[in-house]
Amino acid sequence: MVEYNNTNSRSNSFVSLSLRILVSIFSLLFFSCDKDDIEKEEITSSFEIKIDNDQFKFTNGSVGAIENCERISVGVQSDKSAKENFTIVINLLKNGGIGNVQLFDYRFNNNPYETPDFKTDGLLTISNFEYDEAKKYLHFEYEGELLKVETDFNSLDKNQPRKKIKGVVTINNIKSVKCNTFISQLNFKTNTLKFVTNRHLASYDSGLKLNPYQFFFYSDNGYRTIFRSNKDLWSLDKGTYAFDQNTLENRIDFEQYTGIFRATQLLWIRPQDWKKFQTSGSYTITEHVIINFTKVTKGQMNLQVYDNGLLIYNISNGTFEVTGF
Repeated sequence: MVEYNNTNSRSNSFVSLSLRILVSIFSLLFFSCDKDDIEKEEITSSFEIKIDNDQFKFTNGSVGAIENCERISVGVQSDKSAKENFTIVINLLKNGGIGNVQLFDYRFNNNPYETPDFKTDGLLTISNFEYDEAKKYLHFEYEGELLKVETDFNSLDKNQPRKKIKGVVTINNIKSVKCNTFISQLNFKTNTLKFVTNRHLASYDSGLKLNPYQFFFYSDNGYRTIFRSNKDLWSLDKGTYAFDQNTLENRIDFEQYTGIFRATQLLWIRPQDWKKFQTSGSYTITEHVIINFTKVTKGQMNLQVYDNGLLIYNISNGTFEVTGF
């Protein structure tokens, strides 16, 4: 069964934010000068891409790049000919983590392709990443595969066609857009695991007697951290809240995605696709603040993660920033 939040749910996820960024990028591209007008100009922006066996290169006004809300989006939109009729947008975190990649290939049946819903970095690699915010400079290389987007629930467990992409991006003039929202995040690093939030979901279900408030943080490497609480975190007093493996209320769970690679745009979440570990630890609420007219709770977390009694991760440096209901 697909997991639904049936009362009050919201998403501060990178996916929802990227829809607005897409509009901004396409606006930049629409008003950009024609390729023929920039042939003699110095190349300040370059987007190289190989789609399967077809190689393309776009420069300067043909490339859109925006920094917004701690995220970076780079894209090209080509409609000069049937041979080049496609659009691609690469959404990254400022640390080089993968938000998602969207390819609309109008050359072949108008099929959309994307990175997987979960474990976003499972089929695509970002390398040689460099971002200088002060200089508005970005460089990275990318290589991997995108999945044909599946919208049929009955085909969730079927492997979908893939499209190979590879290329290099260099931007010297990223446009910064004022952030008018706030994106929840949770991050930590151990010797063997790095967790960087690329998507956040939150829900409130009044029908749940235990933990009606749930805050989901997804990492691009296929893990999710879940705060389960009887109260909105904004309503909790500042201080430390401890739990162990047997605690039912006000706890943090940790899970790993074990399903197949799929891209749905709808983010179908099924319990059977996730492996749940045993956890104990504590979280400390350090601050409640208003950011962009949004209630934000900040804090730190310590988490011990066990797999059948064996300690596999000891997290002591986790930080979180969560928007309230």
